[in-house]
Amino acid sequence: MAKKILVALLALAGVAGDACADDNVEIVKQGDARVTLTDVEGFLQQMPADRRVGFLENPARVQQMLIGILRDKQLAQQAVAMKLDQDPQIQAEIAVLKDQVLSRRRMSAFEASLQIPSMELAAKEQYLTHKADYAVPEVADVQHLLISEKGRSDAEARELAEKARAEAVANPAAFDQLVQKYSDDPSKVNNLGQIRDATSDKFVKEFSAAAKKLTTVGEISPVVKTQYGYHVMKLLRKTPARQQDFAAVKDQLIAKLKDNYVAEQRKAFLAKLDETTPSVNPQGMEALQQHYKLGDVPNIGDAVKAAAQPGSK
Repeated sequence: MAKKILVALLALAGVAGDACADDNVEIVKQGDARVTLTDVEGFLQQMPADRRVGFLENPARVQQMLIGILRDKQLAQQAVAMKLDQDPQIQAEIAVLKDQVLSRRRMSAFEASLQIPSMELAAKEQYLTHKADYAVPEVADVQHLLISEKGRSDAEARELAEKARAEAVANPAAFDQLVQKYSDDPSKVNNLGQIRDATSDKFVKEFSAAAKKLTTVGEISPVVKTQYGYHVMKLLRKTPARQQDFAAVKDQLIAKLKDNYVAEQRKAFLAKLDETTPSVNPQGMEALQQHYKLGDVPNIGDAVKAAAQPGSK
């Protein structure tokens, strides 16, 4: 039974928004509360379409979703029985939620109506104009040992680091043992001092600069001082920088250009709403300020005009 429900829900995710012949079929019931495929569809519409299938492929999530919808149904029935739905504040909240849902749906319908032009030529031009942006940087992987200054003077820490380095130069193949013997880096338990992409700006500049200077696999660095102490590193591997060709980045570029096109069309569409300046009722604004004890609220008309200006975000 659970498998049949999951199959039905997965099918529903693939046709989100379409009519379903069995949309009113009951999935689960408790007391007077019942959950249907229509209820599930409404729940799924709250999440991005690209997340729905992954969400529904997890039976535990499906179970929790059904329990959550069922619980909301039961509590909502109790709220109606208590006439909470007749409370003006609750009615106002429901009205706002309705407007928000319809607003999102209107924008989704607008985006679906767009005829997005081919972006291949534009993508090629973007690639040729900014070719350096699509280069893969050099990657150096190292193994390091750290001599910290905790419990030692600076001179003592450096002397110990130089001793460890001398042993590493004499026998690079024994670097694993030197890490175990000397390194104060607690992460050595898990990684034995190995660091991926050591030239990245994720690391302190002294460390990454020293990693960049290593050129030959097995090479041992000089002692390097950072805020953490003294390091000695060994180059494990180095992948040189390379230029990606257009084919490798084509899909990425086209997707980005399409997203930019849609964003520009959205902005132009919304700008039409701002062609007329909103009129503010002074008495209404005063009532708002007094009710919520607000300071002076900037003029809405000015804000709308500013948003409509070219280049505004």
